[in-house]
Amino acid sequence: MIGFLPFSGEESDTTLLDEVVVTGVREQIVEKSAAGQVSKVFLERIENEGRNAVKDLSGIVPNLYIPDYGSKMTSSIYMRGLGARIDNPVMGIYIDGVGIANKNAFDFELDEVGKVEVFRGPQGTLYGKNTIGGLISVESMNPWVYEGTRVMVEYGNANSLKARVAYYKKWQNFGLSASVRGKHSDGFFVNEYNGEKCDFIDEIAARLRLDYRTNKTKLTNTINYGYVKQGGFPYHLPEQGVNHNDECGYYRHSLIEGLSYQVNLGEYNFSGSTSYQLLNDQMDMDQDFLPLSYFNMSQHQLEHFVGQELMFRPNEAMGIWSWATGASLSYKNNNMTAPVHFQKDGIDELILKNANAGIQTTFPEAEIRFREDNFVIASDFVLQNADIALFHTSFIDIDNWQLELGLRFDYEHLRIDYNSEAMIHYLFTETMSEYKPLVSKINGIERLDYFEVLPKVSVSYRGDGWSAYATLSEGYKAGGFNTQLFSDILKNKMMTDLMSDLGVYFEDAVEYEVKDVITYKPERCLNAEIGTKLGKNINDWRLDGGVSLFLLEIFNQQLTVFPEKGTGRYMTNAGESRSIGCEASLSARWEGLDINASYGLTDARFVRYNDGRNDYAGKRVPFVPYSTLNAGVGYRINLKHSFFNYLYLNVNTNAYGDIYWNEDNTERQPFYALLNANISLETKYFDFELWGKNLVGTEYDVFYFVSCGNGFLQSGKPRSFGTKISFNL
Repeated sequence: MIGFLPFSGEESDTTLLDEVVVTGVREQIVEKSAAGQVSKVFLERIENEGRNAVKDLSGIVPNLYIPDYGSKMTSSIYMRGLGARIDNPVMGIYIDGVGIANKNAFDFELDEVGKVEVFRGPQGTLYGKNTIGGLISVESMNPWVYEGTRVMVEYGNANSLKARVAYYKKWQNFGLSASVRGKHSDGFFVNEYNGEKCDFIDEIAARLRLDYRTNKTKLTNTINYGYVKQGGFPYHLPEQGVNHNDECGYYRHSLIEGLSYQVNLGEYNFSGSTSYQLLNDQMDMDQDFLPLSYFNMSQHQLEHFVGQELMFRPNEAMGIWSWATGASLSYKNNNMTAPVHFQKDGIDELILKNANAGIQTTFPEAEIRFREDNFVIASDFVLQNADIALFHTSFIDIDNWQLELGLRFDYEHLRIDYNSEAMIHYLFTETMSEYKPLVSKINGIERLDYFEVLPKVSVSYRGDGWSAYATLSEGYKAGGFNTQLFSDILKNKMMTDLMSDLGVYFEDAVEYEVKDVITYKPERCLNAEIGTKLGKNINDWRLDGGVSLFLLEIFNQQLTVFPEKGTGRYMTNAGESRSIGCEASLSARWEGLDINASYGLTDARFVRYNDGRNDYAGKRVPFVPYSTLNAGVGYRINLKHSFFNYLYLNVNTNAYGDIYWNEDNTERQPFYALLNANISLETKYFDFELWGKNLVGTEYDVFYFVSCGNGFLQSGKPRSFGTKISFNL
């Protein structure tokens, strides 16, 4: 085991961390500020508690909730009453100083990660859009921390196998880090339709990191590649099992090439990062989730992203004043296809049933028929996004007091080129003897431009091992386009075109103005927060923690909704909501004993939201847990043996709830807790571990939604257990 610790602890036979190197310069600026809460999770805890993926940070960071449902494409993050199921995230994720450009790539394994820092509260002044709830910064291992080879093999129930090899080497100013990992699992959920597991996964990931360091220059180039192929979306009706007849799954190729650099120019420091990212993924989904032939969708994306971030700052404070100024540029191009395949039951129930019900009010004996028992609504998009920003942060330090002032100007341009079309052959029995072709299409271009100003002001006081602060900051989550609504728009246009072709018009016909329904506005947040932080050695104990109170006013909150009788889903703006809450965390370390506890409470309610049918003012915002709780204790016993070195025991629990699933608060997941434990034996040559998750078999749900009038759930994962062996060579 590598002791990647926030401070030097007990003596160990293995390599301890000599320095914690923060790759991202902006993370250093955030660290300089005493205002705002930061949760740090080091390698030791990641491995001891089996925190294998970003989603496993849920709970150990107060108010952070990343539910595990759907597929790895589903990377919804909820923090302090903020969050949405699709499109833009509320938190940014950076790996070695380079931000991940697409939310679809957020769900990755925490392999060979030395440290994770979670900055809570809006980080828009330094990081811009989509950090309205905070930032997750991941730092990979490097040879300045550890040299050698690390090998790990793990096996668990559901025939789950994981293997990893990593190599670290340092030559004077150069460092090499390389790792490769493979993973397979048969899955936990059975599709009753075919008797097969529907949530299998196969995954490969590789990382190559090259470092160059001198007294004046630091360069880090990191290449991350990931491949995943999995079944997914094991949604089911309440009190029933998963039962759908069409394929559900997800595959993804992702590549992140990032170069970060720092150059000492004497009195000043110049730093930045340059990145290129590729995402090639496809989602296949049985959208009715039933053993009936309604409709399914296949969405494929090929996205290219380039980004440039720069920062300039003095190496030494200019008297009481220090500052940082920077700029960022980015461009994203996404070619997307999202065909929806209508099948016989969907045609009969969603199209012909409605059309014939209307037309038979005039022609009781007549009906419309389609020659096809299936057809495709083809939708093709080119989505482009360009962003430019300037930002500045100043710190004024007077004795123990610090005043922080920040401001960011952010301009964003979005464009969508869309083309959606379908063709069917229809027959009206009253007047026609042969089928007639009907072609419906919509195409065009829409543009959005946003200019955002993001200020931040905070004041803090630093004492001996503690600090107190008050801060006021703004953040925003980008607006965008509802691509998944096009199938519903065209379906309705087909019905309108068909009726128009027959010379029939209905008073209650659904009419869509494309420009009015495919766009949604940015979500804005004003965060007011007070708190205190602790980091102190008391006798032989090391104590770290913090307490905070926050109030968030959220404007144009983005919510994912389904049309009442539609086939897609779309983002809408809900008016205004308010989140009030608190966070508390404490970690205590004494010799071989580790105690960790964290609690978050969020009361998030709509202040103003009327969807035209219902007024939801005063209702809880869905999918946001009212509370999150984590508590754990670990103890490391020195065996004082020539072969057996240490025995480590850990027990921890994560708990969440209540979680309301819908805007009218009629469906919810009550508070639930998951008990986890592991025991590991460290020997002279290898480490051996037994682990278990959800040991008491708690039954709970992680997702609920309504589609085509049916409510669906995804159950949480059942009890799991396994064993792991690792070598440090």
